[in-house]
Amino acid sequence: MRVYRIFAISTVVVSVFVSNVSASPSLPTLVAETQVLVWRCEDQRGVLRTRVSVDPWSLPKSAAYRKWVLGTWKRRLVDCRKILHRYDATVRRLNSGLAGTPMAGTGRELEAAGRHHHVSPFFIAAIAGTESSFGAAACSGNPKNAYGLSSCTSGWRVPYFRSWAESYEFMGKFLTSRWPNATSTYSYSGYAACSSCWGAKNEYWMRSRFGVTNSVRY
Repeated sequence: MRVYRIFAISTVVVSVFVSNVSASPSLPTLVAETQVLVWRCEDQRGVLRTRVSVDPWSLPKSAAYRKWVLGTWKRRLVDCRKILHRYDATVRRLNSGLAGTPMAGTGRELEAAGRHHHVSPFFIAAIAGTESSFGAAACSGNPKNAYGLSSCTSGWRVPYFRSWAESYEFMGKFLTSRWPNATSTYSYSGYAACSSCWGAKNEYWMRSRFGVTNSVRY
């Protein structure tokens, strides 16, 4: 009986070991999974995805080379996450100020657009606060146009924004290209009929909602 029990236990141990070995992901699979994590991180940062010239399963058979490729992607992931989390405090501040509005939870996209165009994301949000109560009274035909652009299509043509991220990108580019030397909320002559009133209202939202000054550079 003891011999049979030892044999049975040994068989179970071997089968579990073989099962674990067979279940271990291959190097190409690990490379592919890490690539996806890098791309997700890059998407969150609002930057272009790292391009690949060869898919993981077409890599040379050398295990050493495949490990090197995996290591390269792992380093990219670490670097990307370091940069991503560098702006976490700003994202949290944005999300806190936008809570309870139609723009709630979009701090990450807003921060990325602001950084891309070197304009304060708090200022972009403040304009939405001034023009539409942070999207609650946005243009009916273009619900993500929360900035009063073109007086809701009665003036120049504004593209239809399919997402808040699209509207943030447009606003960042629009503000930077039209007023490249702006330094504060009072620098945007022509955006509204009363530039000083408009600047004061945006300054109010930046201070009251986000606890920041009215500097528009980022």
